[in-house]
Amino acid sequence: MNLTVEVLVMREFRLNDNHGSLNSYYINRMIDTINRSLTDHPRTMAIRVDLRLPYIPNPNCHMSVDSPTHFYSVDEGVITRFFSSLQAQIEHDQNRKVKDGKRVHWCNLRYIWVREISVDGSKFHYHVLLLLNKDAYAFLGNVSDLDINDNLISKIRKAWVSALNGDYEQCWCLVHIPESPIYFLNENNSSFSGVFNDLVYRVSYMAKDVTKPYGDGNRCFGCSQR
Repeated sequence: MNLTVEVLVMREFRLNDNHGSLNSYYINRMIDTINRSLTDHPRTMAIRVDLRLPYIPNPNCHMSVDSPTHFYSVDEGVITRFFSSLQAQIEHDQNRKVKDGKRVHWCNLRYIWVREISVDGSKFHYHVLLLLNKDAYAFLGNVSDLDINDNLISKIRKAWVSALNGDYEQCWCLVHIPESPIYFLNENNSSFSGVFNDLVYRVSYMAKDVTKPYGDGNRCFGCSQR
């Protein structure tokens, strides 16, 4: 997309620039990913999720050298493993329903993620937008229920725990669900344009430059390709 087209797209939407400059490339890729999800599923559920990394003790601290936290996998591939695990759980869930003779709605998981660092430069975390077929998944589940269930919040928590190579009881809390996390997009609903614009405003926060660790050798942004 050339710069002129990017500027036109940026002007079309109300964006959250309360934290300074925004990465226009990120925003355009975000909008494109949401539109691709709607092509797959005209009724799409979008969910905002924050994924935090565990505290890793200083390897020179001999008192904690045997701590289980030393075995966490927090490399750059952790976010890819998260999505792979979540997609695998969705496919397993759908295959199980097929075997049980239940009606199954195909669900192609699409997603957007950004990698950020805290203002004090001490902690990395990920902001994520998940896009799923609303006819397959219409509810997140009870976020306050910490038991492992068959609902979507459990799948998200299990996927992050798996990506970290961690223990569920110790790591479930690293998945944070912000306030008002869900947006229902329905192309056949009169409210579609308003909801779409509200979602773009919400995810434009993820494109802020101020907390992106540009130049540290790792990617700061990604989205589903297929």
